[in-house]
Amino acid sequence: MTTDTINSTHDSLIKDTDHLKQDVEKIVEDVKISAVAHVEAVKDKVSGTFDFTQTCFKEHPLKLIAASLFIGFLIGTLRRK
Repeated sequence: MTTDTINSTHDSLIKDTDHLKQDVEKIVEDVKISAVAHVEAVKDKVSGTFDFTQTCFKEHPLKLIAASLFIGFLIGTLRRK
C-alpha cells in the first residue's frame, strides 16, 4: 500500500514538473517576443529622431547653430549665479 502511494505521488510530481516546464517555456517565449517588440520600437523611435535631426540640420543649419549658441549662453549665465 505504501509503495503504491509513493509511486502515485512520484508520478504526480513528475507530471506537475513537466507542466511547470511547459509553462516556464511559454513565459520565456512571451517575454522574448515582448522584449524584441520593445527593442524594435525604441530603434524606430531613435532612428526617426536621428533622421529628423539630420533633415533639420541640412535644411536650416544657421538656425540650429544660433539656437545652440543661445542655449549655451543661457546655461552659461545661469551657472554664474
